[in-house]
This record gives sequence, structure tokens and C-alpha cells, in this order.
Amino acid sequence: MNVMPTSKSLLFLLGLAVTYAVPTALSAADEKSEEKVEKITYDDHILPIFRQRCGSCHNANDAKGGLVLDTYLGVIEGGGSGNVIEKGDAGSSYLYMLVTHDSEPIMPPGQPKIPDTELSMIQKWIDLGALENQGSKIVKKKNDLAKIEISTERPASAPVMPDGMTLNPVIVTSMPNSVTALAASPWAPLAAVSGHEQVLLYHTQTGQLEGVLPFPEGVPQVLKFSRNGELLLVGGGRGGANGQVVLFDVKTGSRVAVLGNEYDSVLAADISADHTQVALAGPKRIVRVYSVQSGEMMYELKKHTDWVLALEFSPDGVLLATGDRSNGMFLWEALTGNEYLSLKGHTGAITDISWRPDSNLVASSSEDGTIRLWELNNGKEVKRWNAHGGGVSAMDFTREANIVSIGRDRQAKLWQADGKNLKSYGGLKDVGLEVAYDAELKQVLGGDWLGEVRVWGADSGSHHYSIHANPPAMSEQLAALSQKVAEAGKQVASNEQQIASIRSAVEKRKAAVAAGQAKLKELQAAHAKAEQAKQAADKAAAEQQNAVKAAQTENDKIGKELQQAVNARKAADENAAKLQQAANQAAQAEQQAKQAVDAAQKQIETLKQQGEEAKEALAKAEEALAAAQADATKRSQELATARQAADNAQKAAGAAKSAVDSLTAKQQAVAQKIDQATKSMQKAQADSKAQAGSIGKLAGQVESQKKAIAEAEKKAAPTDDEKKKLAELEQTLKQHASLKGLLEQHAKELKQQIDSGAQASAK
Repeated sequence: MNVMPTSKSLLFLLGLAVTYAVPTALSAADEKSEEKVEKITYDDHILPIFRQRCGSCHNANDAKGGLVLDTYLGVIEGGGSGNVIEKGDAGSSYLYMLVTHDSEPIMPPGQPKIPDTELSMIQKWIDLGALENQGSKIVKKKNDLAKIEISTERPASAPVMPDGMTLNPVIVTSMPNSVTALAASPWAPLAAVSGHEQVLLYHTQTGQLEGVLPFPEGVPQVLKFSRNGELLLVGGGRGGANGQVVLFDVKTGSRVAVLGNEYDSVLAADISADHTQVALAGPKRIVRVYSVQSGEMMYELKKHTDWVLALEFSPDGVLLATGDRSNGMFLWEALTGNEYLSLKGHTGAITDISWRPDSNLVASSSEDGTIRLWELNNGKEVKRWNAHGGGVSAMDFTREANIVSIGRDRQAKLWQADGKNLKSYGGLKDVGLEVAYDAELKQVLGGDWLGEVRVWGADSGSHHYSIHANPPAMSEQLAALSQKVAEAGKQVASNEQQIASIRSAVEKRKAAVAAGQAKLKELQAAHAKAEQAKQAADKAAAEQQNAVKAAQTENDKIGKELQQAVNARKAADENAAKLQQAANQAAQAEQQAKQAVDAAQKQIETLKQQGEEAKEALAKAEEALAAAQADATKRSQELATARQAADNAQKAAGAAKSAVDSLTAKQQAVAQKIDQATKSMQKAQADSKAQAGSIGKLAGQVESQKKAIAEAEKKAAPTDDEKKKLAELEQTLKQHASLKGLLEQHAKELKQQIDSGAQASAK
């Protein structure tokens, strides 16, 4: 059959030209040690226990839960829940956890645990490889990797980064190698890049080398981080000679497991999410699945008819997907190796396989240029789209369930799962071979045939930097790094200056608002003071107006009293004058009466002298005298009465005058009071009017100031552009400052390693 060569197969064929033999041998010490260990077998030791304790429920005739324990094959095949023992690791074996009551449902159900001696026997049997009989070979647990719980949540250990790992390349060549493998940690800013007999770990924020993992087995063809980011799987070898998978501890760089012993390079491999299984495959068309804990092969799959180029465990660990160069693709039960589905549709070589994080969809890419999505009920193709002209080289689901891909069209692309192209990333100088997605920093990494790995911003599409699969020696790294530290310092200073400029402009506007608010307070205080003054003036005016009214009322009363007093005085004066006239008349009448008495007396004297002849006339004269005297007495009495009346009248007239004078004085005083109160009232009214004018003016100024402040406040707050720019600058500053710190720390570590190497050489 004529098959179009894939990017991976071409790289593999190139590797055949530089094949080196890697000797492999069994450890004689291991073979000798086996002879000293007592064999515990199913037939001799375990079957009697299972028959007595479990046989009534888990026998060939009554296999509850699909589990048969009275035959060795039944134990190995497991039950409805999958495998029940992990050869070489009792602690990870489901059956052992049930009988020790460390997991549910406890076994035997509703009964105490079986005796400790029997539990110890079961534990030793499993740890020594779960041997069937005395002819079986003991299998010891080969590493300390434990089974872990499967989870899609961020691990507590994240981010796992290299710590103290060597930065010295194993090999420095004049020509870079093609990027045969590329991976990004799911929970750390870390990328793994294939190199010459080495794997290079790069910090995806700084672009600096964080560690070198030697891979003397040959060329790395597969790089995959475990789903918790703690392990890195490296698969590869030398074409036509050898192939293996090595598991590295990402933090220390130590090898924690070596699996497989292929006669050709490993082209596809993966580790299950719980760290219990590793699947590997390559040109031999066989997929082999190994127990990570024991290193023993669990099963192999021989259905592929061509090179197996892609495989991946589902995130939940239930299924294994595999794909080959002749567009064959299958799903298998991960624990048993039983075929689950055959997925048919691609017309070219399957180049990559990736599962959606929820394990409900699996995606595949092909040299036919398409990416296809498959559902798991009947293997139906639910979506496909033409992704890259000439063929898709690699593809992967992202943490957000988008898909990143790369192809022969020299582009990397980011897709929604419905096939919508979110962004394309160009600039590759040759065919794109490998792709990865940095979920921590939202970056896309794409590697090409010429050995360049370009790093783009996933959202912006901008090219951040490039890393190469052939890093220079540490001294050259340090020289380049020093320049990058200086550039990062300039970027930090520039960011800080721009941020300070924007913040200064904002602070000036805020200061203007504060000054305006202070002025507003002054105006409001003046306005309040003017209102208080007006209220005081209004109160004073009201009080003075009341005083005027009271004084006017008093004046009116005094006026009436004065008029009455004037009238009384007039009457008293008139009465006094009349009585005085009467007194004068009485005085005249008295005078006349006295004169009449004198005349009568004189006549009597005269008559007395005349003697007897005048006796009669004398008698008459005496009568007349008596009458005159009586009249004079009367007139004197009348005069006294008239004078008394006149005096009284004069006194009354004087009293009336005094009353008039007193009331006149009171009236004048009240008039003065009215005048003063009126003037005070008028002044208060004038003050009130003046304050009213000030209040109106100040009210206008207050409103104007409020409007001015409102406008200033609108301008004071950072504008949307300023906020956006500030956020961008602060984010950039944070990135540059972090980058500078990381670069400085990296330079320090690099210098320490250079100095340590120099000291070692000197010795």
C-alpha cells in the first residue's frame, strides 16, 4: 500500500541515519535475588483463602459483580469495576483495599476482616507479582510511583517547576534539530522541547532554559506531561534499534520509571491520569500497555496495520485511543485492552489524538487536513473541518475545551470545538510539526522543521519570543540573559514612568476637584452665614416693627389722654377765670357793702349829732346800717367762698396743666421711641435685603461651583481609555517585573552552575 509519509514518520526515518546501539541486559543480581525469595503463589497459598472467605459469592457459577476468585484467570481479568489487583503493588490493588476494609464495599460483606495472617499473605502475593504457580517468575515493584486520584481540578502541588536542575546542554550542535516533540505543562508556565539526546525545559514566561533532561536513549519523539503536571513522559529512541519511555520527576529531573524495551523508536506514548499505566507504540504496529508501578506489560494490542503515530488515555482513565499511519483509529478499554470502538472517517494518516477534558469527546487530526470529533456511544463523527492545507501535523485540546493545531501550511491555529477559527498564528519558516497550549499564560507554542519554537499570545496573536531546540552553552546563555535582564529593567522603568504619568494627570484632576470642593464648602459656609444673618435681621426687623406698633399704640393712648387733659385744662382754665371773675365781683360787692356800712355809720354819726330831731332818721339809719352790715357780712362770706372757689379752680387748672405737660412729655418720649424703633426696623430690613441679595448671589455661586465640581469629577475619574491603558500598563508592569525577577534569579542560578563547573574543572 502506498502511504503518504507523515511529518513524524519523516523525522523518524531521518533518525535511522544516526542510529546508535544501546546495550540492554538483565541484572544478574536481580536473578540471583529471586532465588532467595520464597514464592507465594495463587495455587498454593491464595486459592484456599479465596475459597474459604469469598468462594460462596465469587465463583465460576455465581460471579457477583462479574468477579471470579476461584480461578487465577478470573482474578487477573477482574470484575465489572475493572482490574482488582495491580501486580507488584498491593496498596494500589482494589481487591486488597476491600478485604482490608480500606475501601467500600468491604469484603466479606457484613463480616469482620479476615485474619491478619491471611491479609499479610495476600499482600505479599500481590507485591511479588501475583504469581500463579511455582513456575511463575517473581515481579518486584520497580519504582515508588503511587497511584493517584483522578481529578480535573487544579492540583495542590501546582505549579510544579524545575528546582536546581542542570542548565548545561548535553549536546550543543552547529545545526538545530527539528522539533520532533513539544509539550506544555497543564498547571505551570513550563514547556518541554525535544533536542539532541535531551529534553529542554523552558519557562514560558521568560523564555529561558529551566532544565535539561538527558535522553541518551536517542531522539525524543513524544513529550507529554502527566495531567497533574508532576511527571514528564519522554518517548523515543533510535530508529530500527531501540525505543523506550522514561518518566521524569518535573521538579528534580530524576528518572522515576523506564518502561518498554522496543526494537524501534517509540513514536506515540501516554501516561494515564492516575499514574498507573503507560501506553507506547511505534513502527512495529503494536500498542503495548505497561503497569507503571511494576514495569510489567499488562497487555498489547495488535490490530493496527501500520505505524502507530498517536495515542492518548482519556482524562478519566477509562479509555485509550490509538491511531495509525493508514488512518486506522480505535478506542480500547484502558484496564483490559478490550476493543471498544473503531472510528472510521479519515482518509490520511492519523497524526494526533486528544481528549476533551470531560472525556466525553475525542478529537483526531490527520494528513488529510481535517480535525474530527467523535462521540463515544457508537463512534459517530459529530464534527469535522478542514484545518490545515496539506495536512494537520499535531493537535491538542486546551484546558478551556478549545483546540490548538499546527500543520504543513506553516501556521498554528486556535479553534472552538465547533470548528470556528478563533485565531491563526503565522511566522513559521517551515512546515509546522508540533503544537502546545500554555494554559497558565494563555500562549500558543508551535515548533517547525527548522527547530524553532515560536510563542504567540493566544488572544492577541502577537509573537512573544522564540525558543530553539539547540540551546547554547551556559556561558553564552548567561551573556544573552544579561542583555535580557537589562531590557526587562528598561521595560519596567518605562512602564512605571507611563503609569506615574497617567496617575499624576488623574491626581491633578482629583486635586482640582478637592480644591473645588473646598471652595464649595467656603461658599456654602458663607451662604449659611448670610442666611443666619438674614434670619437675625428679619427677627430684629420684626421685633422693631412690633416695638413701633406697641409704641404707636401707646402713643395713641397717650394722645387720647392728652386730648382729654387739654380739654380738662381748658375747662379748668375757663372755670378758674369764671370763678376769679366771680371772686372779683364778690370783692366789688363786698367793697360796696363795706362802703354802704361806712356810709350808714357816717349818716348815723351825723344823725346822732342832730339829736332828737333826727331820731327817726337815726333809727332808719341804724336799720340801714344793720342791713348794710348784714349785707357786708354776706358779701364777705360770698367773697371768701368765691375766692376759695377761684383758688380751687386755679389749682385744678394747674393740675390740668401738669397733666397736659406730663402727657406731652410722654408723647414726646414715645415719639422718640417710635422714631428709634422705626430706624432700627428700617436698618434691619435693609440688612435683611442686603443679606437676601448676598444669599441669592452665593446660591448662584454654590450652584455654579457644584456644576463645576460635577464636571471636574467627571474629568477627574480615569477615562475608559486611561483605565484600559492603566490596566494594560499595570499588567505589563507586573509581567515585566515578574519577568525581570525571574530572569535575575535565572541568571544567578546559571552563574552558580557555571562557577560550580569551573571549580570542579579546577580540581
